[in-house]
Amino acid sequence: MLACALCAAPTPVFAQHAWLGDWASRKQDEIRVIPAEVDPDAEFVSPAAFEPLRKPARRPTPDEARRNAATVALYEAAIGENSPASLLWTGIETGNPLTQQERYRWNSLRDAGMFDAGKRRTTIEALQNLGLVNVRIGLSNHEIDLDSPESWAAHDAFVADLAQAGLNLSLDLHHFGVEDRFRTVRLDGATDPDGSYYLHPDWPDYFARFSAEAVRRYGGALKAVTIVNEPETTVGFNSQMWHGAFPGWGDPRHGRYYVERAFAIAVAAVKARTAIEAVTRETGAKLFFMHTEAAVYKPGKSDFNRFTRFFPSDLILGKDWLAAIDLERLRTAPLSELRREARRKDPARRGQIQWLLDAYVFDDHDEDGQDLRRDRLAGLIEQLVQLHNELRETYGVAMADATVFAADYYAHNEAKGASGAWLSPEPQLYAAQSQVAERRGLYALIHDYHQRYGLPMMIGETGTPFYAYGARWHNQLLLECAAAMEDGVPMLGYTMYPLIDTHGWETALSVPKAKTMINTGGLMDLSLAPRPYVRSFVNGLNNQTAHAAKDDPATEVQ
Repeated sequence: MLACALCAAPTPVFAQHAWLGDWASRKQDEIRVIPAEVDPDAEFVSPAAFEPLRKPARRPTPDEARRNAATVALYEAAIGENSPASLLWTGIETGNPLTQQERYRWNSLRDAGMFDAGKRRTTIEALQNLGLVNVRIGLSNHEIDLDSPESWAAHDAFVADLAQAGLNLSLDLHHFGVEDRFRTVRLDGATDPDGSYYLHPDWPDYFARFSAEAVRRYGGALKAVTIVNEPETTVGFNSQMWHGAFPGWGDPRHGRYYVERAFAIAVAAVKARTAIEAVTRETGAKLFFMHTEAAVYKPGKSDFNRFTRFFPSDLILGKDWLAAIDLERLRTAPLSELRREARRKDPARRGQIQWLLDAYVFDDHDEDGQDLRRDRLAGLIEQLVQLHNELRETYGVAMADATVFAADYYAHNEAKGASGAWLSPEPQLYAAQSQVAERRGLYALIHDYHQRYGLPMMIGETGTPFYAYGARWHNQLLLECAAAMEDGVPMLGYTMYPLIDTHGWETALSVPKAKTMINTGGLMDLSLAPRPYVRSFVNGLNNQTAHAAKDDPATEVQ
């Protein structure tokens, strides 16, 4: 049974949704009295009666506690507090990458009909009838030209209709997909991978301009923005799935390009935040930032679990290890010395910089090339640290300020189990997989990312294409969110994603739409009809008792 002792006396930096602890306790009681003759594998709604291995969240430092309390207050002022309405989000898929062969551009917003006024009305009415008011949206960036104001027209109508309906909007400034203008070609007509897309020298500054214009244009309609959606996915999938798919996950150069892209995206993100701060100072818009990232775990992949999955977010959010690097030593120490440190036999003695050297500098045996890459790496680090410092000096904020870490989790985020076997993603199997430690599960992954960043958290995306078990999936994961909250993780939101069925995610948007199939994970099908379970699931949450604790003297920050 979930302990509810903390529900009675939540603090402002955790247990914001005291009602959720109450709901979880009641739900566990319901599960225990399911008649024995009911086959749990055929029970489509109720989650399994299992509890993750519980542990307390790490205590925030005094500075983190003050920062997080301010972020929670900003979220509550924008979205509300301690109610299902302020917890539940949904979102409209916005991926628009070029496929592997660069011959087809996805446009998920257009595929969903969001540039059609009639379909928007139907979507808005369905949201209102379901009682869902918080919606993540994005832009088809490739259709917008900063030098052509008229190119925003379709998005102006889209955002305006949703905002005028009273929906709380969070805008992804860069979901998936970089504009065609940033492809450069060699003499033979092939894409130049060293100067294209995220590695095009003009992209970071263009994206900062784009972000500023989007916030200037839509800031009054927005509650939040995501600067770069799922940066680790964005960085990695470009090697295998999108924008020419160079150089491929199995290619020995993958690590090198991975690092280059991660730095380019981080530079763009910090420049974008700086540009956004300038705009909000002028306009007075009050926004919080939703930093989304796929919550992933790969059994047996120590470097991935310790370093790779966090690396792009570390760069964007300005983790301490970045500024602590001794750049003079990095530039002047003998390569042999740095190589020994990067390849220590004891993995516990390797830190993030050693992983970075191994992935970027020592990925081949060419010492001249290693020396050049070592200097290049020092320059990348120096540039990014300087941008973080300029943001603080100019506007008095850091990238982690006013930021909620939104962990995106689907069953396929854990593709293989601890045994090495592929994990089946059906929702009715999730609890059993977690119970026997084949699957790490959402609760543990929430702790992983909270331990790393110490930010208020939410679930930025979750859902299942096995929609008959949709209620069961969301009930199961909400129980784990409640457990994490009670154990000290500030949990603010939960996003059922996507709102509308999509095409192409079984192939990760890597081939044209005609070669894909429908992914039935939406709360609504392609005809915009809500799936029956959604209304009953949301109503089930709304019927729970919320225990308001805002005026309780026990809620003072310690």
